Amino acid sequence: MLYIVGTAIGNINDTTYRAAKTLSEANVILVEDTRSFSSYYKRILELFKFSAIPEQKIIPFHDQNEFEQTPYILKLLENNTQVALVSEAGVPLISDPGSFLLQQVIKNNIPYTVVPGPSALTTALALSGYSGKEPVIFLGFLPKKEQAVKKILGQYEGVIVFYESAERIDKTLQIINEIMPTAQVCICREMTKKFEEIARGTVKDLLGRKYKGELTVVLFSK
Repeated sequence: MLYIVGTAIGNINDTTYRAAKTLSEANVILVEDTRSFSSYYKRILELFKFSAIPEQKIIPFHDQNEFEQTPYILKLLENNTQVALVSEAGVPLISDPGSFLLQQVIKNNIPYTVVPGPSALTTALALSGYSGKEPVIFLGFLPKKEQAVKKILGQYEGVIVFYESAERIDKTLQIINEIMPTAQVCICREMTKKFEEIARGTVKDLLGRKYKGELTVVLFSK
C-alpha cells in the first residue's frame, strides 16, 4: 500500500495524528531530503509519543532519482510493503516529486491512499481573502524565461496561484505589471510560522520589497 502523506508546511503542530501514525508504521518512507525529514520526523514522534517500527527505512526520493527508484518501489509495493511518500513540506505531488510513481501505481492496480494535510496552496488562498466564487488556476512554479511567463499568465483570468522564490519575485512582478498593471496581488511567506508575512496590494505597491525564502503568490488578474 502506498500512503501519500501530507506534512506540516511550517508549524509542526499542524501535523495530524493520522500522518504521524502512518509514518511511524510504514516499512519504507520516501523523502525529498533525508536530513531535514529526519529532524522533523524525530520531533513528531516525540510530539505524538509514537515509536517507528523496527528496521524502518528512509529512502531519498526526489526529482533527480524518481524514474530510477520507481521500479524498486513498485516491487516493494507488490510484496505488500507499507510505503509512505512525503515531500519537503505540505501535500506530496503538488509541485513536488511523486507523479510518475503514482501513475505507475495506478497502472499496476496497486492500492494507494492520501493522508491529507496542510497545503501552501489552500493556506495562501485563505489568507488572501479569496471569495470562493472565482475560478482558481494553480501554476506551481513559473517558467524561468520571461516570454514563457508572459504567455502562461496571459492565458488565464480570475485567481492565479503560483510558487516563486525571493530572488525571482521582483522580476516576476515586473512582468505582471506589464501585462496586467491593475491586478491585485497577495504574497505569502513563512505561512503558519512565527514570522508569517502577508503582503497585499497592486503590483506597483509590492515592487522593490525584500523577501526571503519560498513565496506563494495569489494573483487576482481581473
